[in-house]
Amino acid sequence: MLRKVSVLYTRALPRALRAYWRYLLFACVLFITCVIVGYRNYQIQGDQLPWMFRNLAALRDSMEQKSRGMQILMLFWNNLRVSLISLLFGWILGIVPMLSVGLNGVLIGVSARLMVARGGWPLGMVIASFAPHGVLELPAFIAVQAVGMRLGFLIPLVWRKRATTGDLGRAFAEGVAIMLLFALPALALAAVVELSLTPALIRAMAPGYPALPY
Repeated sequence: MLRKVSVLYTRALPRALRAYWRYLLFACVLFITCVIVGYRNYQIQGDQLPWMFRNLAALRDSMEQKSRGMQILMLFWNNLRVSLISLLFGWILGIVPMLSVGLNGVLIGVSARLMVARGGWPLGMVIASFAPHGVLELPAFIAVQAVGMRLGFLIPLVWRKRATTGDLGRAFAEGVAIMLLFALPALALAAVVELSLTPALIRAMAPGYPALPY
């Protein structure tokens, strides 16, 4: 069993990631661009919560009275659900995954700006607050969107007979490998880190800084 798992992670997963490298690169560039756009261009107006954060606020409120284990499951499912929705609709020319990458990039950029402007956090503290779980969550999210993009771009080519069903099947199998071997474990671990290590790290680095004001 250990040998089979080792083969999956040393051969199958690297091969799948190499096959998707163009889509991963494109998704990363799009995401980073949208983070910068969200951070630099969002205009803060009063104390009203931006509409894009209302679902996150609702999730936070629903998690308040739950046990730590249930909170982790709820956060994991929320992140996985967002990824799967765009993946399932990726067949529409990859448009939904691209929109998802862009919107989430803007969301993070706006969130960082709010933390600096309203919470009085230095930008370095903002980055540190995202880093522990972000290094797991963001690559997993981007990888899932890259799978949706590739399948969305490939399906029309198969219909027009510019690619074969074998190409589509290989891309699908490689996408499954990325999902099961990388994205799912990374999202699960990210949920654990976000609810345990991240808050503790922030309290240790800057106990005097106020929390994000919403």
